[in-house]
Amino acid sequence: MKLFLLAAAAFSAPALTVSELNHIKSLNPRWKAGIPKRFEGLTKDEISSLLMPVSFLKNAKGAAPRGTFTDKDDVPESFDFREEYPHCIPEVVDQGGCGSCWAFSSVATFGDRRCVAGLDKKPVKYSPQYVVSCDHGDMACNGGWLPNVWKFLTKTGTTTDECVPYKSGSTTLRGTCPTKCADGSSKVHLATATSYKDYGLDIPAMMKALSTSGPLQVAFLVHSDFMYYESGVYQHTYGYMEGGHAVEMVGYGTDDDGVDYWIIKNSWGPDWGEDGYFRMIRGINDCSIEEQAYAGFFDE
Repeated sequence: MKLFLLAAAAFSAPALTVSELNHIKSLNPRWKAGIPKRFEGLTKDEISSLLMPVSFLKNAKGAAPRGTFTDKDDVPESFDFREEYPHCIPEVVDQGGCGSCWAFSSVATFGDRRCVAGLDKKPVKYSPQYVVSCDHGDMACNGGWLPNVWKFLTKTGTTTDECVPYKSGSTTLRGTCPTKCADGSSKVHLATATSYKDYGLDIPAMMKALSTSGPLQVAFLVHSDFMYYESGVYQHTYGYMEGGHAVEMVGYGTDDDGVDYWIIKNSWGPDWGEDGYFRMIRGINDCSIEEQAYAGFFDE
């Protein structure tokens, strides 16, 4: 009985600890570490549910048409989608207790690039739930492959979040693929991408793609120190690999110390990181952040 109680206590103990935080701080990372409000009191299993198995990143290499540019000389030194297109980018959202980051980041990239292309009369928040429920080439709350979801967005597409709102964050279930809006008022109307490309491992091309046509969907390997991120330019400093995570890359820049970084939108809510965003060191493929960089394209 005593062993059972000890195991149960360990299972339910908070994943983030002051002792581990202090150890990370002792390593003097260039970024600020803390215990984010988003993770206070969460167990290791609860935090792990936000991530995907690493296999979803490894198995995706070379699975999409390559994107490139013949001229990469006119790339601006910095770019922030939030500043250049403030009317396009919606609020930071929270994926809840479901490993649906692949759906959130693809749909966010899809919507923001449609906005840049001028295809929607007003900015539209597209539905990650429709993708989670209907894309059977991916694994719903257990993760997804970036090329698979872009294949789905070109062949099938997604609808608006108003029509099919998100619920898997609380249910942790795929749910049934809907044919009508949640309120039953109308048939689901789908928007699609025409094509997609992967700019991964070509940093100048990634920068030009961002600055000319909008955000990219990227993925990276999450280590335990990332869970303590609060602000600054993250670079892996300490800890074991916890899983994979897909996010939306929205820009790049250089800080006052001359450190190049990417600007990335997360799906862990606005109380995490830098108002829901984080910066990550650019140019060294830290945590494999530069290996995949997906963009959707649209016929006007």
